[in-house]
Amino acid sequence: MCGIFGHFQRRGEAADQALVERMARALAHRGPDGYGTHHDRMMALGAGRLAIIDLNAPPGLLFNEDHSVAVAFNGEIYNYKALRAELEKLGHHFVTHTDTEVIAHGYESWGAAVIERLRGMFAIAIWDSAAARLLLARDRAGEKPLYFTTMGDELLFSSEIKAFQQHPGFRAQVNPAALTNYLTLGYVPAPQTMFAGVEKLFPGERLLIDSHTIQRQRYWQPHMDTRQPVDYAEAMARVRAKLFEAVEMRLMSDVPIGAFLSGGVDSTAVVAVMSQLLRQPVNTFTVGFDLEPDSKNDRKFNADARYARLAAEHYGTAHHAITIAQDERLADLLPHLVRAMDEPVAQQSMFQTPYVAALARQHGVPVLLTGDGGDELFAGYDHFRTDQILERYLKIPALLRDTVLTPLLERLPERFENARKLAHKSRDADPVLRYLAWKRVFDPRQLGHLLLNRPLADQAYASVSAALLPFLNAPQTDTFADRIALTGFGSWLAEDSNMRVDKMTMLMSTEARAPFEDHELVHLAFHLPLNVKLRQGDFKAVLKDAVRDLVPAPILERPKWGFAPPTSHWLRTWLRPLVERYLSPEYVRAVGVFQPEAVAALVNAHLHQGAYEVWAVWTLLVFHLWHALYIDGTLTPTGRLTPADLMANASSVR
Repeated sequence: MCGIFGHFQRRGEAADQALVERMARALAHRGPDGYGTHHDRMMALGAGRLAIIDLNAPPGLLFNEDHSVAVAFNGEIYNYKALRAELEKLGHHFVTHTDTEVIAHGYESWGAAVIERLRGMFAIAIWDSAAARLLLARDRAGEKPLYFTTMGDELLFSSEIKAFQQHPGFRAQVNPAALTNYLTLGYVPAPQTMFAGVEKLFPGERLLIDSHTIQRQRYWQPHMDTRQPVDYAEAMARVRAKLFEAVEMRLMSDVPIGAFLSGGVDSTAVVAVMSQLLRQPVNTFTVGFDLEPDSKNDRKFNADARYARLAAEHYGTAHHAITIAQDERLADLLPHLVRAMDEPVAQQSMFQTPYVAALARQHGVPVLLTGDGGDELFAGYDHFRTDQILERYLKIPALLRDTVLTPLLERLPERFENARKLAHKSRDADPVLRYLAWKRVFDPRQLGHLLLNRPLADQAYASVSAALLPFLNAPQTDTFADRIALTGFGSWLAEDSNMRVDKMTMLMSTEARAPFEDHELVHLAFHLPLNVKLRQGDFKAVLKDAVRDLVPAPILERPKWGFAPPTSHWLRTWLRPLVERYLSPEYVRAVGVFQPEAVAALVNAHLHQGAYEVWAVWTLLVFHLWHALYIDGTLTPTGRLTPADLMANASSVR
């Protein structure tokens, strides 16, 4: 099952089954193989199905023996066979071979603690008819989203916010409290969303809801303690064993399964392990851009496609590649993607993901393994190494550093850009500002020039700090880079990257699974000191060494490059009509959130003056497209975007 939704009348009135039917149709892309609903007095809930386990099972909900427990489930439970065997010994009788049914019987035996026994990715709704209680839960890494909203005594929940629009009383409004977080981080951290009155569950959180209360409980949080030294050879062996275990568990499927191959270390390692475990060639899928061969942009933005081809040849995979056309269709596509994301997320790679998912779907492969999460676990970004250098710089006595060295470095010529940046960042002793030095769009201290609501701008830093400090302060570590990693995993990965992967793959009726986000692998990685991840200036050393005999040397040694499209160029060309309309002074003024002059200055700098303001312009454009789609209704994409549409928009498929 891949989309869940429901309506709970908490004071005992009859739930609206017709509303739940409309919610099901709104999420049909998540459940292409049908849906089912269940009505029990004050509760109506349902689930759509993407059939992956037990293809003969009915779509919709599954129950315990007497139907007093109903389960709507989105995701996969990788240890369900072991749990089923345990439950059968306890006397439970199963009518399907699905992982979903394990949750119903597990709840009957273990209550809400069943969630802690599940190893997988999931959004779950459990209706306990006898207790008139609803349990909602989200998986530990936040691979699957789950939203809820209350209107008086009514509660709605869903895998996607757009389903709430089916309720006649739902009014889509901007949540001002979320706005400054979005502008700073490029996404909205849990529990807020950009919709006023709509919340999302934290990763590793469950809600217990009855007629009187909503109890929020964190049943799991990532724990990091890197203070104990480890034997490097032993660490390599443990990482390799746990990676093999995580990948093998995610190969459970009654339909064809493949992999998203970017040609980076993480996705290639996953394919390498799959190739070891499977008895037939792995189906691999990648995406590139229609750029002039051997041009600067081609060398930059199609590097992943070339390394992916190298990996595919090395493993003998059944490799498929799709190339995104560079033309006016990009402007037609973007509103569909922003709408699919539900709330604004400034994730430029939202373009590539649906193309890969569409390609897999068209080849009859509805399940893809990914390499997501590896960079957060094993220090795969440049800012981990740079912050390590900053850590050493900060150990210089403050009097010498602040009065002599830092001013001197800041005055160096531009060719010493890295040294100048290091000096500048050394002034941010505050942990939030130090984190944001590596991971921000706008500086929260400088939003007064952008936002019309000055009191809101004045609270920006406090709001962002409240979202980040619980993560930054959690690790037991001697290095700030570890704090960056845990915060990136718990906040950015869950609410930005995972949302992009979930929404874009589900849009194409395809499921993504991330072995690196397995909570046991996460626990292992977060107990390895930084010096086993960053060794002799190299990234992800312990992971690379763990798979060195499996992954081609050119991929292990390739420079790090993010999964990004040529957005800067697109904003000046193919996306320019959207920029000129939705970031125009007239539209910005009509929306009434930002200073039209400030937006115009950023747009002019990027479009006409050669400045690199791509993140600022992109973040503002996505917000205004979202506003036009969900709030003022001035933009309505025609039809539903299908895999066939994206295949038709590609310049080449092979």
